[in-house]
Amino acid sequence: MKRRLFLLAYLLGCLIISVSFGQKSRHFYNVDSEKKIEGRIQDIKMEPRYKSTAPFLVIKLAENGTQTVYNVEISPIWFFDQDFHKGEDLTVIGSYYLTDGKTPSIIAREIRYRGRTLALRDKHGFPNWRGGQMKGKARKRGKGKMGL
Repeated sequence: MKRRLFLLAYLLGCLIISVSFGQKSRHFYNVDSEKKIEGRIQDIKMEPRYKSTAPFLVIKLAENGTQTVYNVEISPIWFFDQDFHKGEDLTVIGSYYLTDGKTPSIIAREIRYRGRTLALRDKHGFPNWRGGQMKGKARKRGKGKMGL
């Protein structure tokens, strides 16, 4: 009986490991790794980040002083309606991690630029775009009908 349980556990472990190697590593917001970066925008891209989701706005930000270049994951492109430009100054507060074990990256919670502060996530790191693209539109439409 013990041998069967061990064999079953071993096979299950092998299955989990094989499935995990076939998928791209996903990073989640970690409030314990928050970092504040002040720098200048080097590049702006729209990249697929998560399976079955809209592309994300991703900025390469060179930190003032050290010139370390960070990949900054902002939000899905449909959520973000501001314009950034190369060479603009930007301050980011977010969760730090290393992409592929070597590239410094930040999942942005808050960004500051042009005298404005934009909250992309709550203080726990949950995205303000939860519920999808139609959530905000449905809420606005409902308020209009009720006369609020």
